Amino acid sequence: MKKKFKNKLFWILQLSGWTVLALAMFFVFGKSKPMDYLSKFLFLYSYLLDFLITSFVLRYLLRFFWKKVQSIKWLIIVVFFTVLLIVPVWYFIDVFTSMFFWVDSGIENYFKKFTLKFYFQRSFMVYVIYYAWTTLYFGIKYWMEWQEEKKRSEDAYNLAQKAQLQMLRYQLNPHFLFNSLNSIKALVEEDKLKAKEMITELSDFLRYSLMSKDAAFRPLKDEIDALKLYLSIEKKRFEEKLEIKYDIEEEAKSKMVLSFLLHPLIENAIKYGMKSSKLPLELTIKSYLETNFLVVEICNSGKWIEWGEAEGQHGTGTGLENVKKRLENAYVENYKFDIIKNENKVCIKIMMNTDR
Repeated sequence: MKKKFKNKLFWILQLSGWTVLALAMFFVFGKSKPMDYLSKFLFLYSYLLDFLITSFVLRYLLRFFWKKVQSIKWLIIVVFFTVLLIVPVWYFIDVFTSMFFWVDSGIENYFKKFTLKFYFQRSFMVYVIYYAWTTLYFGIKYWMEWQEEKKRSEDAYNLAQKAQLQMLRYQLNPHFLFNSLNSIKALVEEDKLKAKEMITELSDFLRYSLMSKDAAFRPLKDEIDALKLYLSIEKKRFEEKLEIKYDIEEEAKSKMVLSFLLHPLIENAIKYGMKSSKLPLELTIKSYLETNFLVVEICNSGKWIEWGEAEGQHGTGTGLENVKKRLENAYVENYKFDIIKNENKVCIKIMMNTDR
């Protein structure tokens, strides 16, 4: 569920819940103990204070504990003592504010008779309400997380099926195979050694594709090695028209990434870079760690070609959308996907939280 919807749902439940509770308690006590206008105002003011404290203090504390405290046992303990300390804050704010409206304040007399028993007698119901509010808050939060997890599982299955089909297309891409085989055919007569190398690279690339079809994540090193096989074949095809540079940090190589995530981006970079760049087309693959994020940048010379601009262009939009969906499903909100468009250079930058 999106943050905007969650926020809207919270305020609807918060406003309606406290309004219903305040009106119910007002009519119950109003009938048993008739109140004047000032007493009614102070009675409703107490519930307004409850509304503000739970909305802007307790809610954000619970949200913080939800993220930081991993153990359920410790979460219960921390929340228990948090409410235990927040209710006195409500109590004394309520008391001191009410004193401004009393004709005979009697602050000194009030504190003379103040004891822990006196305090708990007047705040017991507030503790019950706050603990009930906290339980309801976490109950709804757990339910929403479960719904999101269920949806992510369904999306993961659908995306896995789609990704598998996409991988099959890359494994047996007719254009790629046709061009590769034609290049091999030409090389057989000219340079038998290069032809053998190209056959070996094509075989290894297809083998990796088949081996990776059931793996959701692979080490970045394995993905880069597979890309090198693919790009080595492309280099033999385009020769001096294509220049490839790698800049991969050693620490980044062991990080896990989605299988075949980068391949469609490389394919697009070559396909559309050849149509918009001065030759040779310069392709750079860079990866490094930035705090707890793995960063991958794929840059090519040339300009960005929007979907439909290039003749015969049908796959760019779909390929990028599939990459984004796979990232969203795997990392939820712990990733960034940026397209950086310069006059003579296009970069796609992906940042993935390695501590997801």
